[in-house]
Amino acid sequence: MEINGKFLTLGIGSLPYVDAVKSSDRIFKAFDIPFWPQLPKRSFKENMYSQFSQGLPGLVIDEKKRTIHVDSSKDLSEELARIYEAYISGDYDSFGITEEFAEGLYAFIKTAERYKPEYAKGHITGPVSFGLGVTDEKGKSIIYNDGLKEAFIKLLEMKAMWQIGKLKDIAKKIIIFIDEPYLTSFGSSFVNIKREEVILMFDSIIDGIHSKGAIAGIHCCGNTDWSVITGTKVDIINFDAYLYADNLSLYSEDIKGFLKKGGYLAWGIVPTSEDTLKETGSSLFKKLSLQIENLEKKSIDRDLIISNSLLAPSCGMGTLSENLTEDIIKKLTDIAKLAKSIA
Repeated sequence: MEINGKFLTLGIGSLPYVDAVKSSDRIFKAFDIPFWPQLPKRSFKENMYSQFSQGLPGLVIDEKKRTIHVDSSKDLSEELARIYEAYISGDYDSFGITEEFAEGLYAFIKTAERYKPEYAKGHITGPVSFGLGVTDEKGKSIIYNDGLKEAFIKLLEMKAMWQIGKLKDIAKKIIIFIDEPYLTSFGSSFVNIKREEVILMFDSIIDGIHSKGAIAGIHCCGNTDWSVITGTKVDIINFDAYLYADNLSLYSEDIKGFLKKGGYLAWGIVPTSEDTLKETGSSLFKKLSLQIENLEKKSIDRDLIISNSLLAPSCGMGTLSENLTEDIIKKLTDIAKLAKSIA
């Protein structure tokens, strides 16, 4: 599925607001590709791990302590069986996300009636980050628990499939991002996961997204081995272009192949930090232009880059102040206007 337009704007997911309706309205007005807002300041249940944890066997959420873990000391066989049964039968509703955990999603769907968007973007926390970020009662990451690993990957896939079903009621073209902050740790001594294993985890979820006619993206807001991501079936690679574009350009052959296959780069060019205060739309556009030229110097066709480029903030904005978030959104809009004028 193609994305019609160059340098369309989108967001990662999290915002600092607590009013779901106002957040959704702001998104529809500000972004070319609207996305449902994650609102972690509204509730711990909208934390990037809690939000996608419903149905996880042995789940324990402590809102007061703001912690989430799995109690693997219990017999989890029945809960595991329910996941596999639902997956095989296509019963994604049993493992959807309730309004208590995603008020922004439900408000977004209602608000969409006024805007009739062509696109709608959803998201899940990716299997690497979810598996490393959620631990058992002993503090061990559940990605190393063979009994849970396959189950939580299928659980995340079902949550993506469930979202697609909901979002298709409001838009023709659906994009689902797999958010992977922990990919920055891939290859370090702290993360014992093989490259092939990571690709298989991603492709399992991406295949599900594609089977529903949706577009799949991977978001990573730091340095990583980009050849791992280009080695998957993903359609959009979203990266922090403000700080790490030079790192991405080291993988120019992989990026060239990815773009030639129809892949898109979502440039996270507006920093989601106070660094944005020292920038203007013009200065950030100049930075983007230099980065595109850098890829062009590495024998990647300029027209191919421009035709397959999207724009975004560098990461989620859920921990920021509302004023800083508004500044980031404004600068993203300014850059997009400048970029579209040369496209």
